[in-house]
Amino acid sequence: MRPRAVSAPLLALCLAALAACGVNDTSPARAGAPASGLRRSPGRPAATVHVYFSSPLGLERVSRLDNRPNTLQAAMDRLVAGPDPAERARGLVSLIPPGTPAPTAVTPRPGTADVRLPPGWTANRTALHQLVCTAADAAATPHGAEPQDTRVRLHRPGGGEPTTEVCARP
Repeated sequence: MRPRAVSAPLLALCLAALAACGVNDTSPARAGAPASGLRRSPGRPAATVHVYFSSPLGLERVSRLDNRPNTLQAAMDRLVAGPDPAERARGLVSLIPPGTPAPTAVTPRPGTADVRLPPGWTANRTALHQLVCTAADAAATPHGAEPQDTRVRLHRPGGGEPTTEVCARP
């Protein structure tokens, strides 16, 4: 038998096998409700609080839910608590020393956050940057502003003039 005579029926047999692979046409099917994001706890509707932790690539924004009405203070509390185990597994760290008390923070007017550092606050520049970006984000969010447009006034223990910082994220 000639090679061409054998290859034509073999090719037809292969094409028939591929065409009958057993997958039928289907129409769209319902899959349930869409994904809903972070789980909310019962009670007061939760607000999303953003906290900034350090990573090998710089600061990284993390979302947390909190039921307290003052999201700025909630963000400060969440910041000093540090990353959770899943965030640490992703390489996120806080450079704020463990056991450091949370600063108190208020928003006297839109576009400004006043942060009072507790006595004994010792943090390096990156930790201070974490604090400033967390405060700026929390103060900006209720007003629909951007964190980099919010001024954070840092009040150090012992008084003196506060220093004004901004979150200069790349």
